[in-house]
Amino acid sequence: MKNILSVFILLIFFQGCSQENSQNAQKGGVAVYAHGKVNQIEVIADSTLWKGAVGDSFFYYFAAPYILLPQPESIFDIKHLTPEQLAKQPAKKEFRTILILADLNDDNSPATALIKADLGATKIEEIRMGKGYNTTVGMDKWAKDQLLFYISGFGEEKLIENISKNFPPIARKINEKDMKSVEATAFQAGENSDLEAEVKAKYDLNLKVPGDFKLAKYSSQTNTLWLRRDDREIVANIIIHKRPYTSKEQLTKKGIKEIRNEVSKIVTTRQPNTYMQINDEDLPLFVENKTLNNLYTVQAKGIWDIVNDFMGGPFISNLMLDTKKNELIFVDGFIYAPGKEKRNYMQEMELILSSASI
Repeated sequence: MKNILSVFILLIFFQGCSQENSQNAQKGGVAVYAHGKVNQIEVIADSTLWKGAVGDSFFYYFAAPYILLPQPESIFDIKHLTPEQLAKQPAKKEFRTILILADLNDDNSPATALIKADLGATKIEEIRMGKGYNTTVGMDKWAKDQLLFYISGFGEEKLIENISKNFPPIARKINEKDMKSVEATAFQAGENSDLEAEVKAKYDLNLKVPGDFKLAKYSSQTNTLWLRRDDREIVANIIIHKRPYTSKEQLTKKGIKEIRNEVSKIVTTRQPNTYMQINDEDLPLFVENKTLNNLYTVQAKGIWDIVNDFMGGPFISNLMLDTKKNELIFVDGFIYAPGKEKRNYMQEMELILSSASI
């Protein structure tokens, strides 16, 4: 009886904010905007559910390592709250990305009560008669610019199946939402129109270059341009290169590795006889094919080292095929950030590189 009463009280609390419209995201008529950093998610789930197999499965996917960083960093930073904690801390409802997990078979669950109140009896019955699990996306429930996911299932097995099946689209949706913030950070100094013009003149390539990047070096011998940005925390770098397309072998894992190792020798340090190379012994080189701005692209992610010096870090390379000119355009981003977390910086580099077009 005590559990039922607790659920009833929480249900009344949450029903007061269950309609997803602009009125929910206001306090006293003033708009309340969601807060939180990129890659951070707040998970609302009952304590017993979170500490069991469902929580383990959630962590397996959402806290998996971000691909190829020197030190492991998770894909998302996860903060868990129970519905009771959420009710006691109203400010937590204004987080930018919230995921609500619930076993719909548990009638004593406050999280289940929340999802049932928000989705409605008709939707819940559709879930029961269908696959037995469902993920529903909501927007601006408790704050402007807020993203919510209602992740539910009839029984823990169905809920775990839901998490495993829908992790890719959920993660993609979160990343897409975060890209506005990633872009704002990457280009907080605006754009460097002079360097953009130089890239266009040398490579006939459109590339958005952040305003705080500077020219580090240009090699006319290899037709390679090195741009960099120095600050107290990290050194961010971009390498651009173009060469004739002569063989399909260039567009393989071996091919992009050879091209990067050759081109990145432009990067040296103050120590004698230094140059950059891929380190695929400590971590594997990850390569995939994709289309970037209508160009066939081979993308590589991995870590780099400086030969004859103690430096290293992560990189991302895009090798794009220009079929009209029969040329390959190589654009690479890498960072040096000793002792710093690198995931967010690499997302900025990937965003910058994704602007490349012809």
